[in-house]
Amino acid sequence: MRFLPLLLLAALLPASAANAGTAAQSKLNILLLTVDSFRPDRLGCYGSREAHTPNIDRLASRGALFTRAFSTAAWTNASLVSLLTGLYPGAHGVERRGESFPEGAVAPLELLSKSGCLVPEINYLFPMPNYRNLGFTPNAIRDLPQFLRSCRDSTFFAWYHFHGPHLPYSPPEKYRKMYLPRGEKESPNIRQVLENVILPRGEEVFSESEKAVIRKLYAAEVAAQDEEIGRVLEVLDSLGLDRRTVVILSADHGEELFDHGWLGHASTSLNGTLFDELIRIPLIIRLPDMPRRGIRVNELVQSVDLLPTLFELLGLPLDCPDQGHSFLGLLKGTGGVQAPRDRVFCETSVCGYQCPDTLEVTWLRAVRTESLKLVETLAPHEAPRFALYDLDKDPGEQLDVSALFPDTLARLQGILAQQVFRNQRQREALLASSGATRGGESFPPDMGQVAVQAPAEGETITYAAQGGKVLVSWSGPQNGEYLLEYTVGLGKYHLEGSFPVRGNSQTFGPFNPVFWMAFPHYNPWRFRVVPKGRPELASAWRTFTFN
Repeated sequence: MRFLPLLLLAALLPASAANAGTAAQSKLNILLLTVDSFRPDRLGCYGSREAHTPNIDRLASRGALFTRAFSTAAWTNASLVSLLTGLYPGAHGVERRGESFPEGAVAPLELLSKSGCLVPEINYLFPMPNYRNLGFTPNAIRDLPQFLRSCRDSTFFAWYHFHGPHLPYSPPEKYRKMYLPRGEKESPNIRQVLENVILPRGEEVFSESEKAVIRKLYAAEVAAQDEEIGRVLEVLDSLGLDRRTVVILSADHGEELFDHGWLGHASTSLNGTLFDELIRIPLIIRLPDMPRRGIRVNELVQSVDLLPTLFELLGLPLDCPDQGHSFLGLLKGTGGVQAPRDRVFCETSVCGYQCPDTLEVTWLRAVRTESLKLVETLAPHEAPRFALYDLDKDPGEQLDVSALFPDTLARLQGILAQQVFRNQRQREALLASSGATRGGESFPPDMGQVAVQAPAEGETITYAAQGGKVLVSWSGPQNGEYLLEYTVGLGKYHLEGSFPVRGNSQTFGPFNPVFWMAFPHYNPWRFRVVPKGRPELASAWRTFTFN
C-alpha cells in the first residue's frame, strides 16, 4: 500500500523528531501479490524438496517468511476482501458472490487513495461486485509490468491477483515435462483435472497413481507461477523501484490435494472445509531497508493483520474499522516483541463462489490456536455440529477428540461465539457508518423498456476478438441504477443471481487467457437489465456464449 505525501504526513502527525522517520516511510510503495489456491508447503522456501520456485525462494531470502499465516476463508473473494480491509467476512459482508463492502463506509485503501497515493484497479477481479467500494480507482492499464513502468516517479499501492494453480491444473508444457518427464498417459480422470474448473466432491474416484499425477500437475502450476512472479520482480528491480517498495507475496487460500479425500477448495469442490491445507497461506514480506534478511517468523498471524501492519510501517493512523493486529515488530525481527495474537478465526460457506443466492447453505466457522482447532458446522435445519482437533498430536486433523475433552470443547465454543458476536457488532457499526448512499439518475416517467445493446443475441465472444474483455451495454440513463440478473451454465456449472450496477454499460476484464478458458464451461450465458424500482421496464433476456 502506499504512502502519503510529506505535506499530508506533516499535517497528520505531531511535530516531533519522529516525523523525520515517518517522512522517509511516506515515500514507500507497496506491491501486494496474491496467488489463487496457493499452498505454502509446495514452495522451496517453506521446505518442499521437489519445488522449483527460485524467484519466490530468493524473495524469502531477502525478507521475512511467516510460517503460520492464515486466511479468513476457504474461497477467494471473502478472503481477499479481508486482506484488503482488515475485517473478517462476517464483518465486511462479502460472504456471497453478489455482495459488496458497504458504499459510503470508509475503507482503508480509500484513505490512501484520497491522500494522492495511486491505488489502481489493475487486475481481472475488479468487475466483480465483491470488490466494489474498497478504495481502488479506475485505471486504464491492467498489465502489472506496464503499470510499474508508468509510475516510476509516483507513490502507489498496487495489488495484483494471479490465477495461479487454481483448477484446472493445466501447466505449460515445459513445467509439465519437468514434473512428469515420462509423459504419463492421461486417463479420463486426469483429463477432468486438466480441463474442469469445478470437480464436485465424490464425482470421480481417483486411484493412488492418479492422485500422484495430480499433485505433480499442481507442483508444475506452482513452478509456472514462480516464473511469472519472477518477471514482475525483475521489472521492479530494473526500474530501481525495489529500493523504495515493500513487496508482499501471499494467497487467498490454500488447496486440498487429497489431504482429506478430495482436491480443490470450496468454490471448486462444492464441499469446502477449514482444514489447514485450505486456510494456511504463504506470507513473505520484503522491506527495502530490511533490518535482518531471511528471517522466519513462527508466531500466528492472519490476513486481517496486514493492513494494520502496513499503516504502522508508514506511520499513518488507520482511521476506519479493522479487526487486525500489527505484526511490524515481528516483521522487522527486532526481538522481544509480543505476538499479536494467540488464535485465528476463519469462516466459509461450503460452496464459495458457486453458492446460490439463498440462505439454504451450509456454513463453517473455526477458531485455531497453536495447538487446537475447533470447527463448527451450521447446516440448514440442523443443530450445530462441532469437531475438535489436537494439532500437536494430529497435525493432519484426522481425529475428532471433542468427546474426550469436554472442557476444552466448551472453552473454544465460547471463544468462537464471542468472535461471531464481535463480527456482527462490527458489521452493524460498518453499515451505520456508511450512511445514506448517493442515488443514481432517476428514470423518466415515459421511459420505455430497457434494450440490451451488447453483446448481440446469440453472439459468441472470443478472447482474440475482444482482447480479453466483455462489454455489456443497454439503453437508459447513463447514471441510472440497475440490477443485472443472470443465469448461466448447466448442471454443476449453473449459477444464477443478481447484482446492482450504476450506469448503462459495464466492461468486464481484461481477463488473462488462462482465466478466460473457464468461461465456456458456463455456457450459455443469459442476463437481463432491470432499472432500480422499475421492474416493468426490465429488458428481455439476452443470451451469448464464450469460445
